[in-house]
Amino acid sequence: MDDLARLLGATALCRGLSRAELLRVAEAGRVERWPRGATVMEEGAQGPRVVVLLEGRVDVVKRDADGQDRVLAEVGAGGVLGEMALLHDEPRSATVRAAESLRVFAIDRHTFQEMIEDGDPAALKMGFAIARVLAGRVLALNDKIVDLLARVPDEPPIQELAEYRNKLLTRWDF
Repeated sequence: MDDLARLLGATALCRGLSRAELLRVAEAGRVERWPRGATVMEEGAQGPRVVVLLEGRVDVVKRDADGQDRVLAEVGAGGVLGEMALLHDEPRSATVRAAESLRVFAIDRHTFQEMIEDGDPAALKMGFAIARVLAGRVLALNDKIVDLLARVPDEPPIQELAEYRNKLLTRWDF
């Protein structure tokens, strides 16, 4: 459990947690292994958990309007996937496939919510880390909107803006 707590402490999701808090988080979740090529999360499916990559690398893929898969990102060890699943019960926004064999730490929404209801500082700090990421995404989106609108002031690039917004709001790395 100590090794898992140490690995979690190096991630943006858990950075700043005390050793005792890291141990509680480690005990609240589970370690999973996924083979290369496995679908870890599927676009449109319900997302009951968040996953922290401990080892390996994944491709984050989104299907476009023509039904073609587009790779949005590559995420490696330390990356966090499905963080929005801890906050609300919405379908997954993209598919995550194992580009290599994976070892991940997973914690489900129900457990995380129980930790928050119990006032566990670890869950509150993790929630704050997620909020910071989401706030950063909104700020970046605002900057991109201003940039896009400045390029063509009389004819806003609606398609490019929609694509960027989709990519930004489904960014999988911290």
